[in-house]
Amino acid sequence: MKLKAKILAVAACAIALTVALTGCGGGGNSADNAANFQGNWVLSSGNVDGQEVTPEVMDEAAKLGMSIYMQFNEDGSCVLNVLGSEMQGTWEAKDATTVSFTFEGSTEQAKLEGDELVMSYGDDNMHFKRGDIPTAASETEQGAEQEATPEA
Repeated sequence: MKLKAKILAVAACAIALTVALTGCGGGGNSADNAANFQGNWVLSSGNVDGQEVTPEVMDEAAKLGMSIYMQFNEDGSCVLNVLGSEMQGTWEAKDATTVSFTFEGSTEQAKLEGDELVMSYGDDNMHFKRGDIPTAASETEQGAEQEATPEA
């Protein structure tokens, strides 16, 4: 039950951040800066409402088909997926370490810190790492069943 509460807290934070924050404009964009952000970013850890969300919690959630990820595409489009609910948007590299993205009219910013893309709001933060988009729980279970069942 604790895992479910943490996952729901992270999802609520992701949705709230997407809708509530307003990013600042400025700076130009170059292909070099954009390359820093293109690809898939999967939520790996964070701190929401004083509760730490560890990489282990996110790994377990992914095994259950519950994940939060962002995709930044080369054409400037992006996708935010929160536990299977997808939102389409746009993104732009503000500089080599800052990306701005807009979903449903609300703009966010995140910063590269080492190999993580970090969104912060007050004491809350969400850390995304580059990675493959997790498969759904049903696909994972079907794959495990097929591997466990020997063919005659």
